[in-house]
Amino acid sequence: MPTLHNPVPRPSTAGTWLLAAGLLLPLAPSRAQEPASRLEIVDRAIEHHGGERYRHGDFSLTARSRSGAFRIEGTVDGGLARWTVAGEVRDSLRKVTISNFPGEEEARWWEDGVETSLDADGRRRARDFVMARVYFPFLPYRLNDPSVGKIDRGLETWGERQLHRVKVVFEAGTSSAADDEYTFWFDPATARLEQYAYSYATGTPRAGLRFRRLSNYRREAGILVFDLENLGIDGSAELTVDLLDPDFVAQKLEPVSTLALEDLRFDTHMAGE
Repeated sequence: MPTLHNPVPRPSTAGTWLLAAGLLLPLAPSRAQEPASRLEIVDRAIEHHGGERYRHGDFSLTARSRSGAFRIEGTVDGGLARWTVAGEVRDSLRKVTISNFPGEEEARWWEDGVETSLDADGRRRARDFVMARVYFPFLPYRLNDPSVGKIDRGLETWGERQLHRVKVVFEAGTSSAADDEYTFWFDPATARLEQYAYSYATGTPRAGLRFRRLSNYRREAGILVFDLENLGIDGSAELTVDLLDPDFVAQKLEPVSTLALEDLRFDTHMAGE
């Protein structure tokens, strides 16, 4: 969840986003291996999933899970982005907008149609709320943001497949969840993102793990989109993404939810088109 230049994933400050500029978090770098700013497998994954088409266009979709649905709408023009998320939260209809377009307010918040005045903390919460819902549908685009480091874990076997594992770390101060950890697995041939995982509250009694498998791939205006199956486990200070392997997933994780992307309306173009 970073700041706001180049507009696509990760929640936190209004700086580096697009469709998810606010999601991820600063992790402690591995002592065995320094994070790299670029990895060939990540470069190929971003290109395979849509590349520059994330940076110019209008985006509208519904993200639906067991807990309800959110409508996500965004406009991106190079380094400028505006995102609006609307849906029901605890029996209240909420709508939140974040923007770095010149002349527009950085963040706006409505509850049941009534706009709320935001202080600095309220603007931060608005960014986190939007980016937590925008980031995941547009992976892996933001994995090359300047604040993101990658650690190559190499190939490992999942069932009958080999997948390329990459751990992602973030610069301190670029997220409101500094202890969360993320790991991504890519098809080594196509570089398609196949699954990813994150841990939260690492090292505390309420720590948890979430593991998400991607499915139902399809393209909309040149961007590869997908649905998600969400598995998880909660309640142990020892939980970390480094524990994840096929046996751990099969024996320890339970179904949590699914996330389906519906009503996709994308209008994208390459720079200069």
